Amino acid sequence: MRKFLVYFVTFLLMTCFVTVSAQSSEKPPTLKETVDKVREKSEPITEETAPFSEQPTQVTEKPTPVQAQDVSKYLTGEGVTMIGDSIMNGNRDVILEQLPDALIDAKGSRDICGGFEAARRLEQQGTLSDVVIVELGTNGPLLNHEPYASGTQNILQLLGTDRQIFWVTTYCSYSQWMNMNNAFIWELSKTRPNIKVIDWYSLAIEHPEWFPDGVHPNLTGAREFAKMLKRALEEFYAPQQTAY
Repeated sequence: MRKFLVYFVTFLLMTCFVTVSAQSSEKPPTLKETVDKVREKSEPITEETAPFSEQPTQVTEKPTPVQAQDVSKYLTGEGVTMIGDSIMNGNRDVILEQLPDALIDAKGSRDICGGFEAARRLEQQGTLSDVVIVELGTNGPLLNHEPYASGTQNILQLLGTDRQIFWVTTYCSYSQWMNMNNAFIWELSKTRPNIKVIDWYSLAIEHPEWFPDGVHPNLTGAREFAKMLKRALEEFYAPQQTAY
């Protein structure tokens, strides 16, 4: 009986060894095979469920941008929330001349993390509108470095895909991250259909005389900045009425 048990245990051990050896000799699946297998078993990935990445993935199904029945209200800033830094804060009065009904939440030296906190506070207060103009990126990078990358992820997730977002490119003559941030903003507009770019950089770089300190516009520049914001709303919501 003891000899039989020894033979039986030996047989089991040899069987396990052969099985493990056979498995280890198999070639691991390729990346394509793994992805295909995951896709077969997974639900479709949407912007709501997909994790944020520094290189956003192309969205396959376009969400419908916010379109109010009466879009004329947006042309005065009604129903528009603006979140920005000192560029927007220092020119608040000039912006309100163009868009008197807009809600402006702007603060000097605000980075993307501060912008997220402002957006979250506005949402909790019930004052974060369906149309949001974001002017952030002057005071820090939007990606690659923490906590900024997380701040960008957080504000994008909070704003979501149902709101219409206008994101202003940055201009600062001595910024280390201006070009990177602007490239990222343009990439967002390509991969997220509800994000449109307001290109302050391209206008500002042609007029260095507007910037006594290289970043904050003088009155002339501020007026052009405000007109640019209004023009973006007009071109989006009333293109048939816009003639330049």
